[in-house]
Amino acid sequence: MAEGQITRFSAVFACHDANTVGPVRSARMIDLELAPEYGALLSDSGSSQGVTANLEAAPDIPNVTDSSYPSAYHRTTDRYAPHNLITSTVAIRQAVAAAGVPTQANLEGPEFKAESPGQAAIKTIKVDYSPWADITYTYDPGSNSWLRFNGGKPDTDALTGKQIAPKNVIIQYVQVLDSGIVEDASGEHGLQFTLTGSGKVEIFRDGQAVSGQWERQSKKAITTYIDANANPIPLDVGQTWIEVVPTDFQASWN
Repeated sequence: MAEGQITRFSAVFACHDANTVGPVRSARMIDLELAPEYGALLSDSGSSQGVTANLEAAPDIPNVTDSSYPSAYHRTTDRYAPHNLITSTVAIRQAVAAAGVPTQANLEGPEFKAESPGQAAIKTIKVDYSPWADITYTYDPGSNSWLRFNGGKPDTDALTGKQIAPKNVIIQYVQVLDSGIVEDASGEHGLQFTLTGSGKVEIFRDGQAVSGQWERQSKKAITTYIDANANPIPLDVGQTWIEVVPTDFQASWN
């Protein structure tokens, strides 16, 4: 969730390159939580004065904007600005490497397992952020994945036309505060998400739901997931979508 009851994606590319990434939009405060977790390069189109000030005070986050690294970006002609800024993972790494910025990260993340689909106990997940972001996932036994819908319509990849279908869906409940930072012309304030510490989590994979707890000891630590017996909750190998929601958020599934 971002300001004005809209949502924003923070895409993490950890294992595979992407030739086309976009549209690249402006950074938000949550990116200061996510980038250190993955030792990541942050790609964005700039940010508000408040977010920029926080990024400048965080030298451990390489902020790869289109103004600081113009060679890594281009604009397409099939969309109106600001929805047409495009990059690639290779272009980002090449641009920062030329400036002497490290491009490798050593990560120790959550545990993974082989897929083990069975009789689906959960068929639908509802994450209704707002009338403008009404998210549903429907379990597809054939692919053992969760088909994503927005506003009742399939949420598709603009390049392939295929519906987004992650292997894992995670609903992570966190403390959300008003950042006090004005993010748009209407005066909407951005949000501050607390992604360190611990909290409730619901994990969906193999047509099942597992309740547990997320834990992250520091900003440079990877979030892990444990069950009621403090055992790790392994994820299926493949794409994971994490829905970050306030602690009092009412998601549902059946």
